[in-house]
Amino acid sequence: MDTVRRPPTGRQYRPVRRGRWHLLTDVKRAWRAQPLRSRLALITTGLLTVGLLVSSASVTSLLHDQLVGQVDDQLRATAQAIGTQGLTALSTSRSSNNSAMPSTYYVEAQYLDGESGQMISPDTAAKYGSPVIGTLSVDEAVAQASDPKLFTVDSDQLHHQWRAIVLPINDSTSGEHIGVVAIALPLSDVMETVEKTRLVVALTDVSVILLGAMAAAYLVRRSFRTLRQIEGVAGQIASGDLSARVPVTEPPTTEVGSLQRALNTMLQQNEQAFDVQMVAQERMTRFVSDASHELRTPLAAIRGYGELYRMGGVPPERTAEVMGRIESEASRMGRLVDDLLQLARMDEGREMTMEPVDLTQIAAGALTDMMVLAPDRDCALIPLSDTDGEARPAMVLGDRDRLSQVLTNLLGNVTRHTPEGSPVEIAVGTVDRPLAPGAVRPTDRPTPSRGPVGRAHEPQGPTVVVEVRDHGPGVAKADAEKVFQRFYRADTSRNRETGGSGLGLSIVSAIVARHGGTVRMDRTPGGGATVHIELPALATAPDVTPK
Repeated sequence: MDTVRRPPTGRQYRPVRRGRWHLLTDVKRAWRAQPLRSRLALITTGLLTVGLLVSSASVTSLLHDQLVGQVDDQLRATAQAIGTQGLTALSTSRSSNNSAMPSTYYVEAQYLDGESGQMISPDTAAKYGSPVIGTLSVDEAVAQASDPKLFTVDSDQLHHQWRAIVLPINDSTSGEHIGVVAIALPLSDVMETVEKTRLVVALTDVSVILLGAMAAAYLVRRSFRTLRQIEGVAGQIASGDLSARVPVTEPPTTEVGSLQRALNTMLQQNEQAFDVQMVAQERMTRFVSDASHELRTPLAAIRGYGELYRMGGVPPERTAEVMGRIESEASRMGRLVDDLLQLARMDEGREMTMEPVDLTQIAAGALTDMMVLAPDRDCALIPLSDTDGEARPAMVLGDRDRLSQVLTNLLGNVTRHTPEGSPVEIAVGTVDRPLAPGAVRPTDRPTPSRGPVGRAHEPQGPTVVVEVRDHGPGVAKADAEKVFQRFYRADTSRNRETGGSGLGLSIVSAIVARHGGTVRMDRTPGGGATVHIELPALATAPDVTPK
């Protein structure tokens, strides 16, 4: 049995018939593919063309109607002037073809008895020809005698037309209707005037359309210059230049000017956000690298002592020493983890308990603790400007525990990095910093900086200054600019006996920055290092000393 194989009926085998719908789709696609400036120029040119064509057609049509109306008025006036008497006189010369009035008028009489007569000037006949009137109806002429209708007829010469009016002819004796008469005037001059006007208007329209198209293209291109600038700036940003900005060329009251300023603001914020992200990423990379390095050392020591003890390499008499070393390294690793967590909390911007705090009182407490831990040192709390007087209260708005930690860390650095028995002083005082133009003197509370550590703005107005001064070897100028960086230590040998993890001063800088202050490392007169801290003072802080 033979199997009949039918061709597949899938869509791919159907014949494609392109009709008007497909043509319209292609036109739409081509239109959408055009740049916006080209579309606007074409739309403007199209609207201008349509407007000129409509206005030109209206003007020429009005001119045609006006000129034809003048001819009609002239015919009506002539027919009224001739009157019934003049038309009756035509009956005396029924077959006459001679013109009694040498003018552009054409007069043709048709009588009921079948005779007819025409009057036309030879010059008029030669120039315009004679109108083809045809057979006229007496009844229609009589019916329209009160308001005769005008009509247009062709001439026996090509390209000529006549305008005619029909009136009845009355007998002079009986007054009966004996025929009709047609009075006509040529329309060639009128049509020639209209055609010339149309030609002039058409040429004018073409010129205006061409000039309008060029002007529209130029003006649209010029108006889109700002958008091309924005496009160029977008290309620069895409290539990696985040500092590119849109030139502001328009007033802010315009849409383009507002767009330019909004884009520049957005680009500036994006650049700042990208810079912050890059800084944060670099800091995170460095933080992870340094933290892993710092944690690897105590972990290696703990692992080494543990393996040594497990393998039986520790004599019984040294077991306590080995356990003590393991405990010491574990404690140091715990302190390092605590410091890292505290810095992480500072970076997150966690809220602190802000309250009025007397830094003089905090400094006195920190010095008391240090005298207990290092009784061989001479500790003193002195005023900032008068070394012979007593330090007076210096009120700030801050977190008491965090500010106490600042002074504790600084005194710990003094103990660690200066010779035993060397003195240490804490100077506290309030100064008045000049306000920047337009700045407002703080009244209720300082504005904590939530930016990168150590980048807080300089306090203005009443400012509390705290200086922790030691008389040790001091800090080199190159190191003084880096000591507040995380894990930075002037001791390049990274000896744990002569230095900590390098996070103490970073924590100090972060806490001070969160309180809206600044911190820097100076040299102590006579030798040593001085940590200079400035914090915004409360407006009610007494004894402000001008500086």
